[in-house]
Amino acid sequence: MTLITHHDYRTSLEAWIPAAREWLYRLPNDPACICYGVGNHGHWALQASNTAFGAFAALAADPETDCSRTAMSRDELLATALAMFRFCVRTHNAGTGTTTDGMSWGHSWISALCLERFFHGVEAIAEHLDETDWNDLRTVMLSEADWLLDEYDVVAGLVNNNKPESNLWNGALLHRAAAVYPDAPRVAEYREKGTTFLVNAISTPSDEQCTAVVDGKPVRDRFVGANFFESFSCNHHHYMNVGYMVITLSNIAMLHFSGKTRGIAWPDALYRNVEPLWQLVKACTFPDGRLMRIGGDTRVRYCYCQDYAIPVWLMMRDRFGEPDSDTLENGWLTQVRTEQNWNGDGSFLGKRLAEMRTVSPLYYTRLEGDRAVTLSMGAYWRRVLPELNNEPEAKPKPLLGQWEDEYHGACMVRGEQRTASWIWRAAEPPQGLCLPPDASDMAEWKTNLAGRIAGLGMVQEYHLDAHHHEAFTGGFTTCGRITIRSTKHYAEGGLDEDVANQDLAFCALPDDATVVGLQRATAANRVFLRQVKGLMLQIPNDVFNDFSRTYATSEGKWTLTGRDGQRIRHDLPTGWLNVEDRLGVVALAGGPLTLLHPEKPGIPIKSHPWQAHTHIAGGFLYVDELCIICNEDLKACDAGESLFDVAFAIRTNVDADETAAFAAANRETTTTIDNADVRVTQVAGADEQSYLVAANFGSDAAVVPLEGTILAGFTATDKGLTLPPGICGLARLLP
Repeated sequence: MTLITHHDYRTSLEAWIPAAREWLYRLPNDPACICYGVGNHGHWALQASNTAFGAFAALAADPETDCSRTAMSRDELLATALAMFRFCVRTHNAGTGTTTDGMSWGHSWISALCLERFFHGVEAIAEHLDETDWNDLRTVMLSEADWLLDEYDVVAGLVNNNKPESNLWNGALLHRAAAVYPDAPRVAEYREKGTTFLVNAISTPSDEQCTAVVDGKPVRDRFVGANFFESFSCNHHHYMNVGYMVITLSNIAMLHFSGKTRGIAWPDALYRNVEPLWQLVKACTFPDGRLMRIGGDTRVRYCYCQDYAIPVWLMMRDRFGEPDSDTLENGWLTQVRTEQNWNGDGSFLGKRLAEMRTVSPLYYTRLEGDRAVTLSMGAYWRRVLPELNNEPEAKPKPLLGQWEDEYHGACMVRGEQRTASWIWRAAEPPQGLCLPPDASDMAEWKTNLAGRIAGLGMVQEYHLDAHHHEAFTGGFTTCGRITIRSTKHYAEGGLDEDVANQDLAFCALPDDATVVGLQRATAANRVFLRQVKGLMLQIPNDVFNDFSRTYATSEGKWTLTGRDGQRIRHDLPTGWLNVEDRLGVVALAGGPLTLLHPEKPGIPIKSHPWQAHTHIAGGFLYVDELCIICNEDLKACDAGESLFDVAFAIRTNVDADETAAFAAANRETTTTIDNADVRVTQVAGADEQSYLVAANFGSDAAVVPLEGTILAGFTATDKGLTLPPGICGLARLLP
């Protein structure tokens, strides 16, 4: 692979500037100030403006910037960057100006973040700042630091008050203020409270008793609370949030590189627990750099948290010798260029977020700014730090191949042929994954592999009633129940209601290839439903796969084009389908497969009570859907009525012929036992072993009258294999 340079980042930024200029606004009451985006006092408006500043500043400072591409001279870029800097510092609470709504900003849990994210831009144009600029920056920085000392407590929590990222950026600002302004009267206080923030960023429960001395004190003496479980999972925004693991690491990276460019050594607390957290993040990253959001995402796909992986990769390369950082960087930059080229106007997200742009300029410019600022970090640091342009020092570590977390009900296995995961406490729960390890463009999270049921309300709430999982070498089983509640009805007086009960089991076989799913859903009451889908495997079909998906069945192959405005439905009576010669899906029980090609992009931001029934911004990713039972017509159901009762198997890295053979081998494998709450199926594994998968959805133990080598869940009795209630069992059948 060709070594990445700052040029690879700069070219995307150059193309972006003409699109960004549309969103620049010079303040009438202070023409020396320019903002990007809406420019009001809200924290995300400042984030958007300050992130865009970083891009303008990096280009203005780079002598190789191609001004024919920016349509601005370097003098114009510099003048714009300076005006954006002045907008930030003058409109702060400690300044003399106001934002576009006549207010000022700052002194909040998040205001330090927009300062941290723009500081590399300040360093890039430092020689062009005048005395007033430096004094204004000092005033803002010390004002924020004093507010953190006097008004903001350090808190942390595994579920409530989970603050790993904000503790990190607030601690970073305090240490930055102490380092940059050593003559400030409260420097010692900045450092001590800053270190307390840092110790309570990537903190775990065991830190409460940890006697290891970090920066002069035992960890336990500064411990306030844990933000990460011992597994290093993070329940941010109340779900297993890979994205905010990245955000936390990214703020470490920003201070790390600021120290390198300024010759400042930071406290050891800054880097505490970085390596074990990185090992999990790396396991949750596809080889092309795209995050494997095994816990899902409530926001626009492939934005924000994904963007901030860039500083993380650079830090892991620079400080920890991560040998794969360049590969991850290169893969992600390729995807950035792919979408930017599709847009045609230099914007990063212009077409995919076209509806959002008209609905919320604030949200749109925020996401454009996030991409711009992270690219500018790569451009600036790779330009001014020659060591980043050397071949990385290889310190290979084996990829984390298996991981679990009890609180989230999370399991993941990652081998050479398959990545499989399941998480109950997810963003839009529950959700599973089964893909080839490098198939990033085939990944989607929203209730994936868990079916989907929607009542008439604006919001569908998934309440987790119970869950259990068991991991073993090379695989796992999991079983649980959820209640689906439909809320925020259109009709005046419409009542929130439980609409369905859903039992789910999921098993990753120890063959590095196959998963099996068992799903049962019933109507909770007399209800009207507008969507009932079993299985629910989603296959993105958008810009990142060139809007083309090839599917094969017993009837032949066909290609579906993403974003073509057509609604197409294929019912597949033979019960199997292959995707791109990479993924084989077989219906084992409950009905034939249906492939649905919707007419519009799906996957909006997560529905919240304050959003419209069908959000006017629409969806942001086009996906094809593979279901067993696929009903999108209004349906009235009686209490207890079966909605779906299905079983399926998925195998990775198989072509159409292999999928057909897999389907044939499993055509007569469903086992019937005398228990209405137990589902049993036999599956032929890729390792030429035969497996028994069973789920007990009832309240009493059940016996499956077969024999085998128990891998999970079962206990052996003289009557067969006994399975406790609420458990998914797996056994290798005897020859």
